[in-house]
Amino acid sequence: MSSSDFATSSNAETAFYAAFSGGNLEAMRQIWLDGDDTSCIHPMGDRLLGTQAILKSWETILRNTGDVIVELSDRVIHATDRFAVHTLVENIHTLEEPETVFRFVVTNIYQQTAEGWRMFLHHASPMPRDISQEKDPAPVVH
Repeated sequence: MSSSDFATSSNAETAFYAAFSGGNLEAMRQIWLDGDDTSCIHPMGDRLLGTQAILKSWETILRNTGDVIVELSDRVIHATDRFAVHTLVENIHTLEEPETVFRFVVTNIYQQTAEGWRMFLHHASPMPRDISQEKDPAPVVH
């Protein structure tokens, strides 16, 4: 079994965040399912379809991000034999500004293949701010 043969969806997820934190595009490439329906939505971004578009976006992100530390929390996994849905929170900060943490709510979907588990979808959205402590919170619209 090669390092890219992820035995579980959790193995693939660990590799995904290691590639992200380490700025390693080749490692990132090994995690994604190769297909036209593979999808990625970066925070506040458009939906990217197809592995080529997704990896191009990650190339730009990894080149321009610098050293980041990604800590995961609140992970819940729902899995079958073929698919696994992971919901979690990414807590991201840089080495230059460790006190500033960017939080994102995330859905990662993995698919079981003959070569192991691969990422089929990554969708990250900015975490809503905590309005419970605000003096005049904005009204809820939806």
